[in-house]
Amino acid sequence: MIIFDSKDEISKKLKEENLGSAHLLRLNGYGSFNYLCSCGETHDVNGKDISCKGSAKPFKALLKCNKNFYTMIKIEGFFRKKALSEYGFDGKIFDTE
Repeated sequence: MIIFDSKDEISKKLKEENLGSAHLLRLNGYGSFNYLCSCGETHDVNGKDISCKGSAKPFKALLKCNKNFYTMIKIEGFFRKKALSEYGFDGKIFDTE
């Protein structure tokens, strides 16, 4: 997973993704499965401490954990879903720059 540490890098990457609304990808329909968060911990994509902030094609979601870290995951698999963490960043980057 790539960890971005500048606002410019993050903005450029999110623009490339053509980020859409979170409701376009209904994660609760996928059931329970884990992903590696940019905070260093593993979380359930449908955990109560996780919120979906956006979606992208194909089957990608920008998730935010309760520690203010964002992670872009790609959902793979048909019968057995798994999440590949592509990149992430600390939400504080947007607060400080």
